[in-house]
Amino acid sequence: MKLFGKGGKLNIIDVILIVILIAAVAFVAIRFLSGSHDTLGSDVALSEPNLTFTVVCEDVDPMLAESILASLDSPDSVLDGNTISMTRLFNSNKLVDAQVVAKDYTDGKLSLTVSGKAVYSNGAFSIGTQEVRIGKIFNVKTLDVEIEGIVYAMEKLG
Repeated sequence: MKLFGKGGKLNIIDVILIVILIAAVAFVAIRFLSGSHDTLGSDVALSEPNLTFTVVCEDVDPMLAESILASLDSPDSVLDGNTISMTRLFNSNKLVDAQVVAKDYTDGKLSLTVSGKAVYSNGAFSIGTQEVRIGKIFNVKTLDVEIEGIVYAMEKLG
């Protein structure tokens, strides 16, 4: 099999194949040899919040609510050398700059108040990849808990 076209010269197809081969080898080398395999992200510190909102989850079974509240009250965990609060939100395989700051369970309704540094873009605040708007469904997800509710109240801070 000849590597080069007629007369030993490179043609455009040979060049394209060589570039694709080099790119594939570089991708594999970077992917497997890089030391960055943490899913938590390198920035684990919480910054000053600019948004507080309340998510209400309706018709929550009392045993489920008890488990969720116990998990949120559990001691911090150490993961990959970082101390992580169990109230810290997790989104898109990374910790986000928000946490559950208050919780209540009454008459089948679980109410979770979240405070965090939201990004304002395209007319909406977002925590991680989720938009925060009154009336919108929001998944409260931590390392141990994930529950869906509706944003009932929202307060912009500072």
